[in-house]
Amino acid sequence: MRFLALEKITILAVSAFFYSGVVNAQQGEINISQDPEIDKLLTYQKEINQETDNDNRLKIQIFNGKLRNAEKVKSKFEAKHRDIVPVNIKFETPNYKVWVGNFRTSLEAERYLIEVKETFPNAFVFTPPKKKKKK
Repeated sequence: MRFLALEKITILAVSAFFYSGVVNAQQGEINISQDPEIDKLLTYQKEINQETDNDNRLKIQIFNGKLRNAEKVKSKFEAKHRDIVPVNIKFETPNYKVWVGNFRTSLEAERYLIEVKETFPNAFVFTPPKKKKKK
């Protein structure tokens, strides 16, 4: 019995050795042709994105107080929640505030708020006041 198993293993090893020299890798070249209109559309999209005012999107405020403490809270938040950006410190007399995110919908903001409240229990969702446009 053992002789048959040994014979099969030997045949398999010898055939694998001979077939290993037959295997070749393939090399190829890729050429991409792109319509020039795509570049125009990308440029147009960038312009639109710059014009939209991200400051008016929903945000989460996680801190309100002194600058030194605001910087500590910001660092702590960035270390724990890397998926939520941006994290900004804003000054509104007389306190510094740490604002997190640019959420499009209240549902999206509320979902992140649940996660954020585990570390920052006083956090809340808000829409920042609109800036007056300069003429």
